[in-house]
Amino acid sequence: MLDFGFIKRVYDIKKFHGSTPEEIDKLKQKFGEIPKVLEEFYLKAGNTKKFQYGQDTWIMPHDYFKYAWTKDFDNGIILLNENQGVCQAYIRKQDLLLPDPPVYLWYGREEEPGLCASSVSEFLMAASAYEAAFTFEYNPEDFYYLSYNDIEEFESRLDKLPFKMQWISDGLEIVFYSNDPGNLIAALCCDGEEDGGLQLIYGAVNEEAYKKLEKAIDDICEPL
Repeated sequence: MLDFGFIKRVYDIKKFHGSTPEEIDKLKQKFGEIPKVLEEFYLKAGNTKKFQYGQDTWIMPHDYFKYAWTKDFDNGIILLNENQGVCQAYIRKQDLLLPDPPVYLWYGREEEPGLCASSVSEFLMAASAYEAAFTFEYNPEDFYYLSYNDIEEFESRLDKLPFKMQWISDGLEIVFYSNDPGNLIAALCCDGEEDGGLQLIYGAVNEEAYKKLEKAIDDICEPL
């Protein structure tokens, strides 16, 4: 289920601004229908300006017909574009009648799509968390690394959030942690190290929440 309170907190949004019915109807004219959970998200928050400031680009109803590549994409509805165009998160056309369908990664016509999230609602929560992690006012201004050897201790100090996503490639899973409503860690697989580990992007919307998070992980994480 969508938790708009969580999205509001991590983006530090004072008030959501929704897509207009006309913008959503235009999308429905192209695709015939859109999933109910996606329509709920658009009506509540589709024109919220804070969504413009993450790492990647949300494709909202008002964006959809500005670009030739989105207008010409007939495989389904694109939700998010990776910042270098490596992949896009999208709902397959054949799934649009489902109330909360899975979300896939599109890499181009030469490759099979990979699963991004098990449902639109999970994707919206995970993608909101990941993109918000790049916008925090309070952050270490660096990426941090956690060895797989320390994950058990790391998880004992934090709450693991109930959503995740694959992004950029099938093997890159992003999971999320927190120890205060005002802070967040996005943890990505980090290959190439001797024992493997997680790459951490984290921060908080206020100084108190940031210090609480930093205190919990400072002795087991190090800058990349």
